[in-house]
Amino acid sequence: MPKEQSPDQQVYKVPIIKAEELKARLQSKDKNFVLLDTRSEKEYKSGHLKEARFVNFETFTLKEVADIPKDKEIIVYCLSGGRSNRVGVQLLGAGYENVHNLEGGISSWKEKKYPVVYD
Repeated sequence: MPKEQSPDQQVYKVPIIKAEELKARLQSKDKNFVLLDTRSEKEYKSGHLKEARFVNFETFTLKEVADIPKDKEIIVYCLSGGRSNRVGVQLLGAGYENVHNLEGGISSWKEKKYPVVYD
């Protein structure tokens, strides 16, 4: 009889949001979501989405998002979607109800020539 997997061992796929949809939502007046950039600090400084909050994948802890209500929508992204999916999994596992991952990450965003900002 196979052992039941613990939540840490289960594989989750965070629902995706396409770059076109995110761009439209960023341009709208109703920005009722939090955008998290999960890349390294160097990558973040090389250009990120406007209003993105930096949370380094390598050092990410749930304490960094403790101020975000569990029912608030969170959109995560990285370079291509892998690291942000893992952060999204942590968020879902911690009880956040509405988490999305930018499909293809910032790479797909840049391929469409959508704007990035620099700090």
